[in-house]
Amino acid sequence: MKSFKRAGIVVVVMAVVIVMRAGATTQGTKIEFYSLDTSEHSSHHLRHHHSQGQPVSGYLYVPENAPGPVPAIVLVHGTMGIDQRGELYRQPLLTAGIAIFEVDFKTGIYRGPLDRPNPSIFLPMAFAALKELRKLPSIDPNRIGIMGFSLGGNITLRTAMESNVKQWMGDEKGFIAFAAFYPVCKHFTSDFEQSGSKLTGGPMIIFYGTADSYGDGKAVPELKSLLAEKYNFKVITVEYEGATHGFNRNAPPMWYPDPAANEMIGHTAWNAEAANDSVVKVVTFLNENLGTK
Repeated sequence: MKSFKRAGIVVVVMAVVIVMRAGATTQGTKIEFYSLDTSEHSSHHLRHHHSQGQPVSGYLYVPENAPGPVPAIVLVHGTMGIDQRGELYRQPLLTAGIAIFEVDFKTGIYRGPLDRPNPSIFLPMAFAALKELRKLPSIDPNRIGIMGFSLGGNITLRTAMESNVKQWMGDEKGFIAFAAFYPVCKHFTSDFEQSGSKLTGGPMIIFYGTADSYGDGKAVPELKSLLAEKYNFKVITVEYEGATHGFNRNAPPMWYPDPAANEMIGHTAWNAEAANDSVVKVVTFLNENLGTK
């Protein structure tokens, strides 16, 4: 297991200070919005008839008693949809002064691994969520990052591509920091290289286990080397020895069919040590890179 011992100490101390000065709400506010794509440009996967795009929604959680606009992240679930993983990180992030917009890109769009669209289909939704956050007076429009698990992690990496930002945001700035959990890197890497795009350059961290059934134990280090050698970009990676895909999903072990997995069988299992360590490290990363005051 790779260690950020020094960073871990920093975040623990910061959390104590922030807890003493402010609480954080656990009641989310539902926000409904539309994807940036329109019916005529959208995939057949998106079963809608709105000229303004696919209707989607999310729950916004904002730190209580914040002295002014706060930084925020868009949080994107895995293929299974919103689950315990979002809850694991919610209070630590709120306590650190970071708002969370946990979006639902599953309901009404797909049912599971066998009919899940290509991750690129979700990009106009992710960037629409960014635009939605920028409208809110409680959120600092210049300090918004993105974080995701599995499918959400893959979407997170794709939002860091300059070509995707240009397509969906035009001249407007995209996300400024990227935190991806076991993002099925092999599929991202091939698409990224074929695209000819560069990364935006925003700081990026990837968490993964060596026993990941989607191959991230091999694919994440390969992506890290590629980005360093070809693009002079340093991605932070946190490896957990023996951890599986979904190591931070607090539920019984699960095996399920998924065409994207090695041998088409996905496997997830809770790993408390890796999960708890990742909470500390991702809060540290976001504190440092969203400019939390």
